Amino acid sequence: MTFPPNLAKRWELEGHLYANIGTLDLLSRTYERGELDPNIFHKQHKNLLTSIVAIRGKLESYNFDLDDFIHTEQIEKLFPYGLEKLHMTEGTDDSPRNRIDYSQIKKLPSVAAEFVANAIELLDLLRLEAIATVDRILPYLDELYAILTKSHVYGTDHWVTQDIDQWIKWMDRQKPGQLLKQDELRKLELQATRWLSDFRRELNNL
Repeated sequence: MTFPPNLAKRWELEGHLYANIGTLDLLSRTYERGELDPNIFHKQHKNLLTSIVAIRGKLESYNFDLDDFIHTEQIEKLFPYGLEKLHMTEGTDDSPRNRIDYSQIKKLPSVAAEFVANAIELLDLLRLEAIATVDRILPYLDELYAILTKSHVYGTDHWVTQDIDQWIKWMDRQKPGQLLKQDELRKLELQATRWLSDFRRELNNL
């Protein structure tokens, strides 16, 4: 039996999305049990988040309904940790205007996926206070700054770009292995949340 090419492609994308959510769930649970090196975790975690955002953008061409997919595939029951991260990429915890319109992802697929993944990774790292050191945080700030300055979403004079640049300069003055204080972590976490929300709005305005 053969299926229409568009249907076969949709199923393939849905299969990749399901696999990525499941892998993300397993990765998160393994890391929480202390069975995975932090550096390996963050590298794989970011790669999976980037892939999920990219796949969601492609599925938009097939009238994909995320809620139906989650219900049909029993994602909430099978992969609760993976679903939590999926919601973070969607922006469903923000107001509706801050959610990603995935029909716009096609215009900046790699930029959008990389920025969202890096921002979520940064937020996760900041919440793990025991390992939130300058040398772990700074690479994410560098990547976010590089993504924005190379894309057409923001310029160097945009408040998000300037804010990230100020944090980078502050980090450069600290010792590499230095843990951030709680007030510093909360301030950076708040700002990173604002960067991600603003990026979603700007993406939807393209």
